[in-house]
Amino acid sequence: MKKCIAVYLRLSLEDVDKRTNQAKDESNSIAAQRQLIQRHIALNPYLSGLPQMEFCDDGFSGTNFQRPDFQRMIDLIRDGKIQIVIVKDLSRFGRDYLEVGDYLEHIFPFLGVRMISINDHYDSEQNLGNTAGMDVAFRNLIYDYYSKDLSKKVKTAMRVKQRDGGYVSCCLYGYRVLPQEKHKMVIDPETAPIVRRVFEEIIAGKSTSQVARELNAEGVPTPLEYKGVRRKNQSDKKPLWTHQRILEMLRNIKYTGCMVNHTRESRKIRDKAQYRVPKEEWIIHENAHEAIVSMEEFEAAKDALRKVRPYKKKTERDVYPFYCAHCGRKLQKTFGNDVHFYCATPYWNEEEHSCKEVRWDKTRIEEVVLEALKAQIAMMTVQSRGKSKAVQPKGTMLRQKLKILTGELKSGDSQKVQSYLDYREGRITREDFIALRAQREQRARELQEEIARTEAEYQEYLDAEEQAKKERAITRKTDSLDEESLREIMYDAVKRVNFVDGQNIEIVWKFDDLFRTA
Repeated sequence: MKKCIAVYLRLSLEDVDKRTNQAKDESNSIAAQRQLIQRHIALNPYLSGLPQMEFCDDGFSGTNFQRPDFQRMIDLIRDGKIQIVIVKDLSRFGRDYLEVGDYLEHIFPFLGVRMISINDHYDSEQNLGNTAGMDVAFRNLIYDYYSKDLSKKVKTAMRVKQRDGGYVSCCLYGYRVLPQEKHKMVIDPETAPIVRRVFEEIIAGKSTSQVARELNAEGVPTPLEYKGVRRKNQSDKKPLWTHQRILEMLRNIKYTGCMVNHTRESRKIRDKAQYRVPKEEWIIHENAHEAIVSMEEFEAAKDALRKVRPYKKKTERDVYPFYCAHCGRKLQKTFGNDVHFYCATPYWNEEEHSCKEVRWDKTRIEEVVLEALKAQIAMMTVQSRGKSKAVQPKGTMLRQKLKILTGELKSGDSQKVQSYLDYREGRITREDFIALRAQREQRARELQEEIARTEAEYQEYLDAEEQAKKERAITRKTDSLDEESLREIMYDAVKRVNFVDGQNIEIVWKFDDLFRTA
Protein backbone atom coordinates (compact mmCIF):
# COMPACT_ATOMS: atom_id res chain seq x y z
CA MET A 1 0.00 0.00 0.00
CA LYS A 2 1.43 3.37 -1.03
CA LYS A 3 2.02 5.76 1.85
CA CYS A 4 -0.14 8.88 2.09
CA ILE A 5 0.85 12.29 3.50
CA ALA A 6 -1.46 14.31 5.76
CA VAL A 7 -0.84 18.04 5.40
CA TYR A 8 -2.26 19.63 8.57
CA LEU A 9 -3.00 23.38 8.74
CA ARG A 10 -4.48 25.37 11.65
CA LEU A 11 -5.25 29.00 12.40
CA SER A 12 -6.93 30.03 15.66
CA LEU A 13 -9.13 33.04 16.36
CA GLU A 14 -6.32 34.45 18.52
CA ASP A 15 -4.13 34.65 15.39
CA VAL A 16 -6.66 36.84 13.57
CA ASP A 17 -7.02 40.60 13.78
CA LYS A 18 -10.78 41.13 14.26
CA ARG A 19 -10.74 44.57 12.62
CA THR A 20 -9.10 43.48 9.35
CA ASN A 21 -10.06 39.78 9.49
CA GLN A 22 -6.45 39.02 8.46
CA ALA A 23 -3.79 36.97 10.22
CA LYS A 24 -1.80 39.11 12.66
CA ASP A 25 1.35 37.24 11.65
CA GLU A 26 1.22 36.48 7.94
CA SER A 27 3.63 33.56 8.42
CA ASN A 28 0.87 31.80 10.40
CA SER A 29 -1.85 32.23 7.78
CA ILE A 30 -3.32 29.14 6.16
CA ALA A 31 -1.91 30.12 2.76
CA ALA A 32 1.59 30.63 4.21
CA GLN A 33 1.49 27.27 6.04
CA ARG A 34 0.36 25.50 2.86
CA GLN A 35 3.08 27.17 0.76
CA LEU A 36 5.84 26.27 3.26
CA ILE A 37 4.75 22.63 3.51
CA GLN A 38 4.38 22.21 -0.26
CA ARG A 39 7.85 23.67 -0.81
CA HIS A 40 9.29 21.22 1.74
CA ILE A 41 7.56 18.28 0.03
CA ALA A 42 8.74 19.41 -3.43
CA LEU A 43 12.38 19.55 -2.27
CA ASN A 44 12.22 16.01 -0.84
CA PRO A 45 12.28 13.43 -3.68
CA TYR A 46 10.74 10.69 -1.51
CA LEU A 47 7.85 12.82 -0.25
CA SER A 48 7.09 14.50 -3.58
CA GLY A 49 6.01 11.20 -5.14
CA LEU A 50 3.44 10.35 -2.47
CA PRO A 51 -0.32 11.16 -2.51
CA GLN A 52 -1.50 13.93 -0.18
CA MET A 53 -4.58 14.72 1.91
CA GLU A 54 -5.07 18.21 3.34
CA PHE A 55 -6.71 18.86 6.71
CA CYS A 56 -7.48 22.44 7.75
CA ASP A 57 -8.95 23.74 11.04
CA ASP A 58 -9.46 27.45 10.47
CA GLY A 59 -10.56 29.31 13.61
CA PHE A 60 -9.86 26.55 16.17
CA SER A 61 -7.66 26.89 19.25
CA GLY A 62 -4.61 24.65 19.61
CA THR A 63 -5.36 24.08 23.29
CA ASN A 64 -8.30 21.85 22.38
CA PHE A 65 -7.80 18.71 20.28
CA GLN A 66 -11.54 18.31 19.56
CA ARG A 67 -11.14 19.96 16.14
CA PRO A 68 -13.16 18.60 13.20
CA ASP A 69 -10.39 18.06 10.65
CA PHE A 70 -7.85 17.00 13.30
CA GLN A 71 -10.20 14.26 14.50
CA ARG A 72 -10.90 13.24 10.90
CA MET A 73 -7.15 12.95 10.30
CA ILE A 74 -6.63 10.85 13.45
CA ASP A 75 -9.48 8.52 12.40
CA LEU A 76 -7.82 7.96 9.01
CA ILE A 77 -4.48 7.35 10.75
CA ARG A 78 -6.07 4.69 12.94
CA ASP A 79 -7.57 3.12 9.82
CA GLY A 80 -4.05 2.87 8.34
CA LYS A 81 -4.78 5.28 5.47
CA ILE A 82 -2.18 7.90 6.51
CA GLN A 83 1.44 7.17 7.41
CA ILE A 84 3.06 10.65 7.36
CA VAL A 85 1.91 13.91 9.03
CA ILE A 86 3.51 17.25 8.11
CA VAL A 87 2.96 20.57 9.92
CA LYS A 88 4.60 24.00 9.74
CA ASP A 89 5.55 23.79 13.43
CA LEU A 90 4.32 21.93 16.48
CA SER A 91 2.23 24.91 17.67
CA ARG A 92 -0.01 24.36 14.61
CA PHE A 93 -0.43 20.71 15.65
CA GLY A 94 -1.39 21.69 19.21
CA ARG A 95 -0.51 23.89 22.19
CA ASP A 96 -1.10 21.40 25.00
CA TYR A 97 2.33 20.24 26.20
CA LEU A 98 1.16 16.86 27.52
CA GLU A 99 -1.14 16.01 24.58
CA VAL A 100 1.44 16.89 21.91
CA GLY A 101 4.12 14.93 23.77
CA ASP A 102 1.80 11.93 23.99
CA TYR A 103 1.26 11.97 20.24
CA LEU A 104 5.00 12.31 19.48
CA GLU A 105 6.26 9.80 22.04
CA HIS A 106 3.54 7.16 22.15
CA ILE A 107 0.58 7.34 19.78
CA PHE A 108 2.33 8.02 16.45
CA PRO A 109 5.25 5.60 17.07
CA PHE A 110 2.76 2.89 18.03
CA LEU A 111 0.73 3.51 14.86
CA GLY A 112 3.88 3.63 12.72
CA VAL A 113 3.28 7.26 11.69
CA ARG A 114 6.11 9.55 10.66
CA MET A 115 5.78 13.09 12.06
CA ILE A 116 7.50 16.07 10.39
CA SER A 117 7.55 19.59 11.89
CA ILE A 118 9.38 21.83 9.41
CA ASN A 119 10.27 24.91 11.47
CA ASP A 120 11.18 22.77 14.49
CA HIS A 121 13.56 20.68 12.31
CA TYR A 122 11.89 17.57 13.68
CA ASP A 123 11.44 14.32 11.74
CA SER A 124 10.48 11.25 13.76
CA GLU A 125 12.12 8.96 11.17
CA GLN A 126 15.50 10.38 12.11
CA ASN A 127 14.91 9.42 15.76
CA LEU A 128 14.20 5.75 14.96
CA GLY A 129 12.41 5.02 18.21
CA ASN A 130 14.30 7.48 20.41
CA THR A 131 12.56 10.37 22.16
CA ALA A 132 12.03 13.64 20.34
CA GLY A 133 14.68 15.41 22.42
CA MET A 134 14.72 18.12 25.04
CA ASP A 135 14.53 20.95 22.51
CA VAL A 136 11.19 19.71 21.11
CA ALA A 137 9.86 19.06 24.62
CA PHE A 138 10.75 22.62 25.66
CA ARG A 139 9.12 24.01 22.51
CA ASN A 140 5.87 22.20 23.36
CA LEU A 141 6.06 23.47 26.95
CA ILE A 142 6.55 27.05 25.70
CA TYR A 143 3.60 26.73 23.31
CA ASP A 144 1.43 25.52 26.22
CA TYR A 145 2.50 28.38 28.51
CA TYR A 146 1.93 30.84 25.67
CA SER A 147 -1.73 29.78 25.45
CA LYS A 148 -2.22 30.07 29.22
CA ASP A 149 -0.54 33.47 29.32
CA LEU A 150 -2.63 34.65 26.36
CA SER A 151 -5.80 33.48 28.15
CA LYS A 152 -4.92 35.60 31.21
CA LYS A 153 -4.19 38.66 29.07
CA VAL A 154 -7.45 38.31 27.14
CA LYS A 155 -9.44 37.93 30.39
CA THR A 156 -7.75 41.01 31.88
CA ALA A 157 -8.49 43.06 28.75
CA MET A 158 -12.12 41.90 28.83
CA ARG A 159 -12.49 43.00 32.47
CA VAL A 160 -11.18 46.47 31.57
CA LYS A 161 -13.72 46.74 28.74
CA GLN A 162 -16.50 45.56 31.07
CA ARG A 163 -15.62 48.13 33.75
CA ASP A 164 -15.66 50.84 31.08
CA GLY A 165 -19.23 49.84 30.21
CA GLY A 166 -18.37 48.21 26.87
CA TYR A 167 -20.30 45.24 25.57
CA VAL A 168 -18.14 42.11 25.25
CA SER A 169 -20.65 39.37 24.45
CA CYS A 170 -23.40 39.20 21.82
CA CYS A 171 -24.98 42.45 20.70
CA LEU A 172 -28.47 42.95 22.11
CA TYR A 173 -31.48 42.87 19.76
CA GLY A 174 -32.39 46.51 19.06
CA TYR A 175 -28.75 47.57 18.84
CA ARG A 176 -25.89 47.15 16.40
CA VAL A 177 -22.12 47.42 16.72
CA LEU A 178 -20.09 50.34 15.38
CA PRO A 179 -17.53 49.03 12.88
CA GLN A 180 -14.97 51.57 14.13
CA GLU A 181 -15.62 50.84 17.83
CA LYS A 182 -16.52 47.20 18.29
CA HIS A 183 -17.25 47.42 22.05
CA LYS A 184 -19.85 50.16 21.65
CA MET A 185 -23.54 49.46 21.01
CA VAL A 186 -25.65 51.97 19.10
CA ILE A 187 -29.37 51.88 18.31
CA ASP A 188 -30.30 49.79 15.26
CA PRO A 189 -32.89 51.76 13.25
CA GLU A 190 -34.45 48.50 11.96
CA THR A 191 -35.01 46.63 15.22
CA ALA A 192 -35.12 49.32 17.92
CA PRO A 193 -38.70 50.34 16.89
CA ILE A 194 -39.79 46.72 17.46
CA VAL A 195 -38.36 46.79 21.00
CA ARG A 196 -40.02 50.12 21.76
CA ARG A 197 -43.32 48.85 20.34
CA VAL A 198 -43.22 45.79 22.63
CA PHE A 199 -42.75 47.95 25.74
CA GLU A 200 -45.48 50.43 24.68
CA GLU A 201 -48.04 47.69 23.94
CA ILE A 202 -47.40 45.92 27.25
CA ILE A 203 -47.79 49.22 29.11
CA ALA A 204 -51.02 49.81 27.16
CA GLY A 205 -52.46 46.59 28.56
CA LYS A 206 -51.75 43.89 25.97
CA SER A 207 -50.56 40.47 27.09
CA THR A 208 -47.20 39.00 26.08
CA SER A 209 -49.00 36.26 24.12
CA GLN A 210 -51.05 38.83 22.22
CA VAL A 211 -47.94 40.83 21.31
CA ALA A 212 -46.15 37.67 20.15
CA ARG A 213 -49.11 36.66 17.94
CA GLU A 214 -49.22 40.09 16.30
CA LEU A 215 -45.47 40.07 15.56
CA ASN A 216 -45.75 36.58 14.02
CA ALA A 217 -48.80 37.59 11.96
CA GLU A 218 -46.87 40.56 10.54
CA GLY A 219 -43.86 38.38 9.72
CA VAL A 220 -41.44 40.32 11.95
CA PRO A 221 -38.15 38.31 12.13
CA THR A 222 -37.21 36.96 15.55
CA PRO A 223 -33.85 38.09 17.02
CA LEU A 224 -32.06 34.90 15.91
CA GLU A 225 -33.71 35.02 12.50
CA TYR A 226 -32.67 38.68 12.07
CA LYS A 227 -29.04 37.72 12.81
CA GLY A 228 -29.23 34.71 10.49
CA VAL A 229 -28.63 32.20 13.29
CA ARG A 230 -30.20 28.75 13.46
CA ARG A 231 -29.84 26.60 16.54
CA LYS A 232 -28.71 22.98 16.39
CA ASN A 233 -31.46 20.40 15.91
CA GLN A 234 -33.86 23.19 14.99
CA SER A 235 -36.83 22.01 12.98
CA ASP A 236 -37.64 23.31 9.50
CA LYS A 237 -40.50 25.34 10.95
CA LYS A 238 -40.15 29.12 10.87
CA PRO A 239 -38.91 30.54 14.24
CA LEU A 240 -41.68 32.28 16.20
CA TRP A 241 -42.02 35.05 18.72
CA THR A 242 -43.28 33.54 21.97
CA HIS A 243 -44.51 34.65 25.37
CA GLN A 244 -41.11 33.71 26.86
CA ARG A 245 -39.14 35.70 24.27
CA ILE A 246 -41.22 38.82 24.96
CA LEU A 247 -40.71 38.36 28.71
CA GLU A 248 -36.91 38.13 28.25
CA MET A 249 -36.99 41.45 26.39
CA LEU A 250 -39.12 43.17 29.03
CA ARG A 251 -36.84 42.02 31.85
CA ASN A 252 -33.57 43.12 30.20
CA ILE A 253 -32.41 46.31 31.92
CA LYS A 254 -29.84 46.95 29.16
CA TYR A 255 -32.62 48.58 27.13
CA THR A 256 -32.51 51.49 29.60
CA GLY A 257 -28.88 52.24 28.69
CA CYS A 258 -27.45 50.34 31.68
CA MET A 259 -24.73 47.80 30.82
CA VAL A 260 -24.49 44.66 33.00
CA ASN A 261 -21.36 42.54 32.53
CA HIS A 262 -19.54 39.65 34.19
CA THR A 263 -22.69 37.63 34.91
CA ARG A 264 -20.93 34.44 33.80
CA GLU A 265 -17.30 33.38 33.50
CA SER A 266 -15.02 30.48 32.58
CA ARG A 267 -13.08 29.29 35.60
CA LYS A 268 -10.14 27.78 33.73
CA ILE A 269 -8.65 27.49 30.26
CA ARG A 270 -10.40 25.03 27.91
CA ASP A 271 -13.65 25.24 29.93
CA LYS A 272 -16.54 24.19 27.69
CA ALA A 273 -19.18 25.77 29.95
CA GLN A 274 -19.47 29.04 31.81
CA TYR A 275 -20.61 29.43 35.40
CA ARG A 276 -22.97 31.95 36.99
CA VAL A 277 -21.27 34.76 38.92
CA PRO A 278 -22.86 35.96 42.22
CA LYS A 279 -24.93 39.11 41.68
CA GLU A 280 -22.71 41.17 44.00
CA GLU A 281 -19.79 40.55 41.62
CA TRP A 282 -21.63 41.78 38.52
CA ILE A 283 -20.16 44.85 36.80
CA ILE A 284 -22.93 47.42 36.34
CA HIS A 285 -22.33 50.61 34.38
CA GLU A 286 -25.16 53.13 33.99
CA ASN A 287 -25.60 55.32 30.87
CA ALA A 288 -23.18 53.11 28.95
CA HIS A 289 -25.14 53.42 25.69
CA GLU A 290 -28.22 55.14 24.31
CA ALA A 291 -31.45 53.91 25.87
CA ILE A 292 -34.37 52.58 23.82
CA VAL A 293 -36.79 52.96 26.75
CA SER A 294 -36.57 55.08 29.87
CA MET A 295 -36.25 53.59 33.35
CA GLU A 296 -39.83 54.75 34.08
CA GLU A 297 -41.12 52.87 31.00
CA PHE A 298 -39.08 49.80 31.98
CA GLU A 299 -40.62 49.78 35.47
CA ALA A 300 -44.12 50.45 34.06
CA ALA A 301 -43.86 47.49 31.70
CA LYS A 302 -42.66 45.27 34.54
CA ASP A 303 -45.61 46.38 36.70
CA ALA A 304 -48.04 45.67 33.84
CA LEU A 305 -47.00 42.03 33.63
CA ARG A 306 -49.33 39.50 35.18
CA LYS A 307 -48.05 38.51 38.61
CA VAL A 308 -47.31 34.81 38.80
CA ARG A 309 -47.14 32.55 41.77
CA PRO A 310 -43.69 32.02 43.32
CA TYR A 311 -41.70 29.40 41.44
CA LYS A 312 -41.96 25.92 42.85
CA LYS A 313 -39.23 23.51 41.88
CA LYS A 314 -40.66 20.78 39.70
CA THR A 315 -40.23 17.14 40.58
CA GLU A 316 -39.75 14.43 37.99
CA ARG A 317 -43.45 13.60 38.29
CA ASP A 318 -44.39 17.17 37.30
CA VAL A 319 -42.37 17.10 34.05
CA TYR A 320 -44.34 15.27 31.38
CA PRO A 321 -42.59 14.17 28.13
CA PHE A 322 -45.45 15.31 25.90
CA TYR A 323 -44.65 16.90 22.51
CA CYS A 324 -46.51 18.04 19.40
CA ALA A 325 -45.79 15.72 16.46
CA HIS A 326 -46.09 18.64 13.98
CA CYS A 327 -43.97 21.48 15.39
CA GLY A 328 -41.93 19.47 17.93
CA ARG A 329 -42.68 21.86 20.80
CA LYS A 330 -43.51 20.66 24.28
CA LEU A 331 -47.20 20.69 25.17
CA GLN A 332 -48.55 23.28 27.59
CA LYS A 333 -50.99 22.40 30.35
CA THR A 334 -53.97 24.07 31.99
CA PHE A 335 -55.98 23.09 35.04
CA GLY A 336 -59.72 22.53 35.41
CA ASN A 337 -61.69 19.42 36.31
CA ASP A 338 -58.69 17.58 34.82
CA VAL A 339 -55.18 18.56 33.71
CA HIS A 340 -55.45 19.48 30.03
CA PHE A 341 -52.52 19.39 27.56
CA TYR A 342 -52.43 21.34 24.29
CA CYS A 343 -49.97 22.69 21.70
CA ALA A 344 -49.39 26.43 22.18
CA THR A 345 -48.00 27.06 18.67
CA PRO A 346 -51.40 28.27 17.30
CA TYR A 347 -51.31 31.01 19.94
CA TRP A 348 -48.13 32.39 18.33
CA ASN A 349 -48.99 31.46 14.75
CA GLU A 350 -52.64 31.08 13.75
CA GLU A 351 -51.72 29.41 10.44
CA GLU A 352 -50.61 26.19 12.17
CA HIS A 353 -53.89 24.30 11.68
CA SER A 354 -52.45 20.83 12.43
CA CYS A 355 -51.29 21.90 15.89
CA LYS A 356 -54.82 23.05 16.79
CA GLU A 357 -56.00 19.42 16.83
CA VAL A 358 -53.55 18.46 19.59
CA ARG A 359 -55.69 18.52 22.76
CA TRP A 360 -55.76 15.73 25.37
CA ASP A 361 -56.81 15.28 28.99
CA LYS A 362 -54.30 13.72 31.37
CA THR A 363 -56.69 10.95 32.43
CA ARG A 364 -57.20 9.83 28.85
CA ILE A 365 -53.45 9.98 28.11
CA GLU A 366 -52.63 7.77 31.06
CA GLU A 367 -55.27 5.21 30.08
CA VAL A 368 -53.79 4.90 26.57
CA VAL A 369 -50.17 4.80 27.79
CA LEU A 370 -51.00 2.26 30.51
CA GLU A 371 -52.64 -0.14 28.05
CA ALA A 372 -49.67 0.24 25.68
CA LEU A 373 -47.25 -0.48 28.53
CA LYS A 374 -49.14 -3.64 29.47
CA ALA A 375 -48.88 -4.85 25.87
CA GLN A 376 -45.13 -4.07 25.85
CA ILE A 377 -44.57 -6.02 29.06
CA ALA A 378 -46.56 -9.00 27.77
CA MET A 379 -44.52 -9.08 24.57
CA MET A 380 -41.23 -8.81 26.48
CA THR A 381 -42.22 -11.68 28.73
CA VAL A 382 -42.89 -13.92 25.73
CA GLN A 383 -39.67 -12.96 24.00
CA SER A 384 -37.43 -13.24 27.08
CA ARG A 385 -38.73 -16.80 27.71
CA GLY A 386 -38.08 -17.74 24.09
CA LYS A 387 -34.49 -16.51 23.92
CA SER A 388 -31.83 -19.19 23.82
CA LYS A 389 -29.09 -19.38 26.42
CA ALA A 390 -26.63 -20.51 23.74
CA VAL A 391 -25.35 -16.93 23.38
CA GLN A 392 -23.18 -17.27 26.49
CA PRO A 393 -20.41 -19.34 24.80
CA LYS A 394 -20.31 -16.73 22.02
CA GLY A 395 -19.19 -14.03 24.46
CA THR A 396 -16.42 -16.26 25.83
CA MET A 397 -15.25 -17.06 22.30
CA LEU A 398 -15.14 -13.38 21.27
CA ARG A 399 -13.22 -12.37 24.41
CA GLN A 400 -10.66 -15.10 23.78
CA LYS A 401 -10.28 -14.05 20.16
CA LEU A 402 -9.72 -10.42 21.15
CA LYS A 403 -7.10 -11.48 23.67
CA ILE A 404 -5.17 -13.45 21.04
CA LEU A 405 -5.35 -10.71 18.41
CA THR A 406 -4.34 -7.98 20.87
CA GLY A 407 -1.44 -10.10 22.11
CA GLU A 408 -0.16 -10.62 18.58
CA LEU A 409 -0.47 -6.89 17.85
CA LYS A 410 1.51 -5.98 20.99
CA SER A 411 4.20 -8.54 20.15
CA GLY A 412 4.87 -6.49 17.02
CA ASP A 413 6.43 -3.78 19.20
CA SER A 414 9.06 -6.13 20.58
CA GLN A 415 9.68 -7.45 17.07
CA LYS A 416 10.14 -3.87 15.90
CA VAL A 417 12.77 -3.22 18.59
CA GLN A 418 14.56 -6.52 17.92
CA SER A 419 14.62 -5.86 14.18
CA TYR A 420 16.12 -2.42 14.77
CA LEU A 421 18.82 -3.88 17.08
CA ASP A 422 19.65 -6.52 14.46
CA TYR A 423 20.01 -3.78 11.85
CA ARG A 424 22.20 -1.59 14.09
CA GLU A 425 24.48 -4.52 14.94
CA GLY A 426 24.75 -5.61 11.32
CA ARG A 427 22.93 -8.92 11.57
CA ILE A 428 20.50 -7.86 8.83
CA THR A 429 20.83 -5.46 5.91
CA ARG A 430 18.97 -2.18 5.49
CA GLU A 431 16.83 -3.76 2.74
CA ASP A 432 15.89 -6.64 5.05
CA PHE A 433 15.09 -4.14 7.83
CA ILE A 434 12.79 -2.13 5.53
CA ALA A 435 11.15 -5.31 4.18
CA LEU A 436 10.52 -6.64 7.69
CA ARG A 437 9.07 -3.30 8.76
CA ALA A 438 6.73 -3.30 5.75
CA GLN A 439 5.59 -6.84 6.64
CA ARG A 440 4.97 -5.84 10.26
CA GLU A 441 3.01 -2.77 9.19
CA GLN A 442 0.89 -4.84 6.81
CA ARG A 443 0.25 -7.46 9.49
CA ALA A 444 -0.51 -4.73 12.05
CA ARG A 445 -3.10 -3.23 9.71
CA GLU A 446 -4.69 -6.64 9.19
CA LEU A 447 -4.74 -7.24 12.95
CA GLN A 448 -6.25 -3.80 13.63
CA GLU A 449 -9.00 -4.43 11.07
CA GLU A 450 -9.69 -7.86 12.56
CA ILE A 451 -9.70 -6.41 16.10
CA ALA A 452 -12.12 -3.68 15.00
CA ARG A 453 -14.48 -6.25 13.46
CA THR A 454 -14.27 -8.48 16.53
CA GLU A 455 -14.82 -5.54 18.89
CA ALA A 456 -17.88 -4.48 16.89
CA GLU A 457 -19.24 -8.03 17.03
CA TYR A 458 -18.49 -8.21 20.78
CA GLN A 459 -20.24 -4.86 21.33
CA GLU A 460 -23.30 -6.17 19.51
CA TYR A 461 -23.23 -9.19 21.81
CA LEU A 462 -22.94 -6.93 24.90
CA ASP A 463 -25.79 -4.71 23.66
CA ALA A 464 -27.99 -7.75 23.13
CA GLU A 465 -27.13 -9.05 26.60
CA GLU A 466 -27.83 -5.64 28.15
CA GLN A 467 -31.16 -5.40 26.38
CA ALA A 468 -32.08 -8.89 27.53
CA LYS A 469 -31.18 -7.97 31.12
CA LYS A 470 -33.34 -4.85 30.94
CA GLU A 471 -36.27 -6.84 29.60
CA ARG A 472 -35.87 -9.51 32.29
CA ALA A 473 -35.63 -6.81 34.98
CA ILE A 474 -38.76 -5.10 33.70
CA THR A 475 -40.74 -8.32 33.56
CA ARG A 476 -39.57 -9.35 37.07
CA LYS A 477 -40.44 -5.90 38.41
CA THR A 478 -43.87 -5.77 36.82
CA ASP A 479 -45.04 -9.39 37.23
CA SER A 480 -46.01 -8.79 40.86
CA LEU A 481 -47.52 -5.32 40.37
CA ASP A 482 -51.21 -4.59 40.29
CA GLU A 483 -52.68 -2.00 37.92
CA GLU A 484 -52.43 0.88 40.40
CA SER A 485 -48.75 0.18 41.11
CA LEU A 486 -48.09 -0.15 37.38
CA ARG A 487 -49.70 3.24 36.82
CA GLU A 488 -47.29 4.81 39.34
CA ILE A 489 -44.17 3.63 37.47
CA MET A 490 -45.68 4.14 34.02
CA TYR A 491 -43.71 7.30 33.15
CA ASP A 492 -40.41 5.64 34.09
CA ALA A 493 -40.74 3.57 30.91
CA VAL A 494 -41.76 6.46 28.64
CA LYS A 495 -39.11 8.57 26.91
CA ARG A 496 -41.44 10.74 24.81
CA VAL A 497 -45.05 10.91 23.65
CA ASN A 498 -45.74 12.62 20.31
CA PHE A 499 -49.33 13.81 19.82
CA VAL A 500 -50.57 13.77 16.21
CA ASP A 501 -54.15 14.97 16.81
CA GLY A 502 -57.00 14.41 19.23
CA GLN A 503 -57.08 10.65 18.52
CA ASN A 504 -53.55 9.46 17.64
CA ILE A 505 -50.31 9.45 19.61
CA GLU A 506 -46.87 7.86 19.19
CA ILE A 507 -45.07 6.54 22.29
CA VAL A 508 -41.27 6.37 22.36
CA TRP A 509 -40.20 3.93 25.09
CA LYS A 510 -36.96 3.95 27.05
CA PHE A 511 -36.57 0.32 25.97
CA ASP A 512 -36.83 -0.87 22.37
CA ASP A 513 -40.37 -0.84 21.01
CA LEU A 514 -41.00 -4.52 20.37
CA PHE A 515 -43.89 -3.79 18.02
CA ARG A 516 -41.70 -1.69 15.71
CA THR A 517 -40.59 -3.70 12.69
CA ALA A 518 -37.01 -3.37 11.41
